[in-house]
Amino acid sequence: ATTDLHGAVLPRGERGGLALFGGYLRNVRAARTRDGGGVLLVDSGDMFQGTLESNLNEGAAVVRAYNGLGYAAAAVGNHEYDFGPAGPDETVRKPGEDPRGALKARAAQARFPFLAANAIDNATGKPVAWPNVKPSTMVTVRGVRIGLVGVSTADTAAQAIRANVADLTFAPLASVITSEAMSLR
Repeated sequence: ATTDLHGAVLPRGERGGLALFGGYLRNVRAARTRDGGGVLLVDSGDMFQGTLESNLNEGAAVVRAYNGLGYAAAAVGNHEYDFGPAGPDETVRKPGEDPRGALKARAAQARFPFLAANAIDNATGKPVAWPNVKPSTMVTVRGVRIGLVGVSTADTAAQAIRANVADLTFAPLASVITSEAMSLR
C-alpha cells in the first residue's frame, strides 16, 4: 500500500505523483535533518485550479495532499476564489449562499493557515476574517523563526470571477507586506 508522510494509506487515486513527491520530500527532509537544516513547505497561491483532481471536489484533494505533505502555509491566490459557493455553482444562485463557501470549506479542512493579508473586506475595511485564514503567520523550522505573509496580486479582482470577490478590495502589496512584517517582528 502507498502511504503519506505520516504512514496513512493513500486512496488509489492519490498514489502517482503525490506518492512520488512525498517520497522525494521525505528524503529531502531526512537529508536536511542530518546536516542540521530544515525544510519549509509553502504554497504561493493558485493551488485550486488546473487539475482535474482539484476541480472535481473544489480543492479538497489538494488540501488533503498538502495536509499529508506537511505544508506550513498557503497564500490565497486569485484562483482560490473560482469555485464560489460550496457546491456545483461557480457563483451565488440562491439567497444566503456564500460567494466564498468553497474556499472557506477548504481553509477549514487545512491543518495549515491560508494567508490573505491584502484581501480587504469592504464592510470592515480590514483583512478578511474567515476561519483559518489570516494575514500572516510565524513558523519555526529547526529553531529558526520565519514570518510568512500571504498576498494576492493587486489585480486579483480583475482575474477572479468578479461576483465572488465583489465585496473585497485587494490592497497594494508593498504597504501590506511592510505592515505585516513589522507586526511579525
